[in-house]
Order: sequence, then structure tokens, then C-alpha cells
Amino acid sequence: MKKDILHPSVDDNYLDLLRQGKIPLGLPINCDLDNHLRFKIGQFNVILGHANTGKTYWIFWYFLNIGLYHNKRFLVFSSENKTSSIKRDLIQLLTGKKITQLDEREYYDAKVKIDHHFLFVDSDHLYSYKDLLDTFNENLDRFDCALIDPYNSLVRAVGMVGNAHEIDYQVASEFRLFCRTQDKTLYVIAHAATEALRRTYPKEHEFADHPKPPNASDIEGGGKWVNRADDFIVIHRLTQHPAHWMNTQVHVKKVKDTDSGGSPTMMDEPIIFRLKDGCKFISMRNGEEVDVLRQVPDVERPMEVNSNFDNEKNEDGLPFWV
Repeated sequence: MKKDILHPSVDDNYLDLLRQGKIPLGLPINCDLDNHLRFKIGQFNVILGHANTGKTYWIFWYFLNIGLYHNKRFLVFSSENKTSSIKRDLIQLLTGKKITQLDEREYYDAKVKIDHHFLFVDSDHLYSYKDLLDTFNENLDRFDCALIDPYNSLVRAVGMVGNAHEIDYQVASEFRLFCRTQDKTLYVIAHAATEALRRTYPKEHEFADHPKPPNASDIEGGGKWVNRADDFIVIHRLTQHPAHWMNTQVHVKKVKDTDSGGSPTMMDEPIIFRLKDGCKFISMRNGEEVDVLRQVPDVERPMEVNSNFDNEKNEDGLPFWV
């Protein structure tokens, strides 16, 4: 029997909500980043950056905010970092203290929260993208968002044929399809090509001779990743600058669905996150500095939409973003 490939009218409800100005916005973290980046279920996102610029550290801080603000859970594959080191960083970010400064109760309470929001794939083995997708599908009820860090640590799946370009296209397409069909979000961290690291700011610039942030097209494997991604983010840090080494730059290069919130940052105008005390990120909110993780409310946040909306609830009595 021939399979019907015609798409049913499942998007009609979305279009009607869009017409009425009732599309719920993606999840915020209560700082100026919300104007450009929103956490959205069912998206495939890519993060790019040079080596040792803090890509992993920042995304875990971001996930921690999303987890605490909105009770989301994360399944993590990180081949370049020990799970114990990641948990240490998460505990320190959560508490705002070095782990050696925590008493037994503080440590226990923080670890319970981290273990609730983060689940880790054993990184002592080699995995292909198919292995990870199988793992994700086997644990769908245990996470809302997955992380692959980094993409170039994956091995070629058994039976795959073609050159690297063709394989990357297939992998990116399957990642995107997984997100859409399973209503899960996926972030993939990737490195910039070596040539991008050689580009530095010109002599007349305040950051003269320091590496410039990579362009989206500088990602290993080329522009296919920008094409396939819903959101594309560049993380950059001037690691050897005496005054700015602690500032993490977040350049939002692509936001596919602006109806649900977010927009690219302007050229050379990233959102800045300043590291303080080695375990706190200070950002800006309406012109004032804010330690976002210390501002997580204890009460249920109202749902945001891109227009006036009556805060409708789903069948479980919860806001739609929960």
C-alpha cells in the first residue's frame, strides 16, 4: 500500500493562534538575554565557539536557570569533561560558592537539585549519533532537553556511506527530525575551524590582536549546520585579555521562529555575562546588573505570549509552558 506523504492540517491551530496574537513565548531566564534567546521545546540548536572559551560552562549555567525557573530536566553527553567536574561546576553555580566552602547540608541540598535536573550518559565509550539518538529515545520520559558536547567526538555510525559533508547533512537532519517528532530540545556544541582562530581584531580596535568571535559559517563542516539549526549561538571570550577575560560573549546568530520570541543580536553587540568569584554569572536586566540564579522565584511564573493573552491553562491545570 502506498504511504500517504501529504501533510495533514496539524498546523491549523498554530496558524489560528498566530493570527490572534496568542503564540506562547519560549521560556525566559529573567535577564536581557530573553530579548534574543528563548528556550523552546522541540528545537534543534547549535552552539559554536573556539576551544577553551567556556561554551560548556555557560550552557550549563543557562540550563541550570531553565531547570530551576521552569523545572526542566537535561540529558547530557559530554565526552571532554568528567561528570564529576560538571557536577562540581553546577553545584558551585547553584550555590554561588566554591564547593570547599559548603557545609554538609548546603552540599547535600545542592547535589539533590543537580541530580534531579541533570542526567549523564556514560562518556567512557565511543558513540555514534545513532547510539545517542537510541539512548535519547529509550529515556524520553526522563528529560526535556539533551546536550551533545562536542559533535566532533562522535564516531561514524556503522553502515553510513558518503563523505563527511553528506554524513553531516544526514545527521543534522535526523537531529532536527528527532526534536520535532519527540517534542524534545537538543543542543549540539561544535568547534570552529582552525582558520577562524587566526582572525584577530585590527590594530586600531580596543581588542587589537585578540581572536575575533567565529562567524556561523566557521563551524567545522560548514554552513549546513546553520541551515539545519533552529537557533544558532556563538560563545566567545577573550581568554588572554587582562580586563575582559572573565566576560563571556553570547552572539545569537540565528532564530528561526521569532513568533515565539528571540532575535539575532546586532553585529558586535553580544549579550555579556561577567564571571564573578569564579562561580557566578552577572548579567544585565533593564540597565541593572543581576545575578540571575539568585533571582529564581519561588512562585509559579505566569505564561508569556507575544500579545495580550488570558493565561490559559492546559488540561492538567498548568500553564502551557510547563
